[in-house]
Amino acid sequence: MIYRLECSSGNIHGLDEYVSYSEIGADGYWLRYLEFRADGSALRYTTQHPADHLGILPEGVWDEVEASKAEYGTVTPISRALFESVWSASHCMNDKPPH
Repeated sequence: MIYRLECSSGNIHGLDEYVSYSEIGADGYWLRYLEFRADGSALRYTTQHPADHLGILPEGVWDEVEASKAEYGTVTPISRALFESVWSASHCMNDKPPH
């Protein structure tokens, strides 16, 4: 597994500001994705919940070289423990309510 923290701050493409945490499989496809937006909202996506009216699990294969270009912001490797900690502690606006 690959775990990454991404921040769009400083990008030159006019992307809205966000911070995201990604869990990427050995095949390069996203398994879980958590995004915190500048307005304070948070969204989460998994292979079981890949999209809704608010957003989508990133598509395509992760490309470390492309993602690491400063023009998109910054990308930092993180540990699985950090990813799991943020994942479990986050309350997202698209979480399904318990039944």
